[in-house]
Amino acid sequence: MRIEGSEFGSAPVDDPRCYPGQIPGYSYLLVEDAVYPLEAGSPGSPLEALGASLLRLGVAPLEHRHPVLFYGSNAAPAQLARKYAHSSAGAVVPAVLGVAQELDVVYSSHVSPYGAVPATLIAAPGTSLSVHVGLLHDEQVRVLDETEPNYRRRTLSGHDYPVSLASGETLDSYTAYLSRHGVLLLDGAPRRVAGVRAEGSSLGAATEEAIPGEVIELWNRDHPGEPLAGTNAYLNAIRTRALDPADVTSWLKRQHAARGLSPISVPTPSLPSRASPS
Repeated sequence: MRIEGSEFGSAPVDDPRCYPGQIPGYSYLLVEDAVYPLEAGSPGSPLEALGASLLRLGVAPLEHRHPVLFYGSNAAPAQLARKYAHSSAGAVVPAVLGVAQELDVVYSSHVSPYGAVPATLIAAPGTSLSVHVGLLHDEQVRVLDETEPNYRRRTLSGHDYPVSLASGETLDSYTAYLSRHGVLLLDGAPRRVAGVRAEGSSLGAATEEAIPGEVIELWNRDHPGEPLAGTNAYLNAIRTRALDPADVTSWLKRQHAARGLSPISVPTPSLPSRASPS
């Protein structure tokens, strides 16, 4: 079944208020800007179905692909399609539904070039996080790296942070993008990204529509001589560069961020390792 990409709404890069975007509750194959669900109808699916699809499309097979954790906007087809729009490497992008243990998705202490306050991961004992696992070949990983200047891609161990796929496979290791800027603190605590399912999370959630208002409130408190009059004014200032996202990020990091919450004490990868059966 083909689903037009337009059915998944706007990409956050085009409308930051919709961050992280519409994320399917199933595994899928993104082919340019169309989405093809991968349904688990038999043992080994959706990986078996995915392998057959990749073979039929004449692109890199599963054995030449590497697992990259998709959380936040990277799990949204609209955002993925935008990121790979100008690269032939990204014409076919598999995203397999899974669950990551001991991790949660919270807001990073930085502002993206388009005005969103994006997500990052933190260690969260007892939390089961709904994710997608992108199975990418080398060039796709390189292209995705270029879209993530505010993140470092790090290898995580499946022993410390287990990830299981919808079809039952587990990952020995995988890579994930972790913020270079730390974790945003609001009222002294991180806020979980609403819209991303995290069972067992002890954190309060906030939507991207609400987060700019909280950041604006902090900004106005710290900058009484240059206040922002609401979210529209904030986004317009970002778009016109009257307000530089790098300056906002520097301020957030100094005043309203915590370090050490992200699982960053892991090795830098050359490339992620492949999935292995459990």
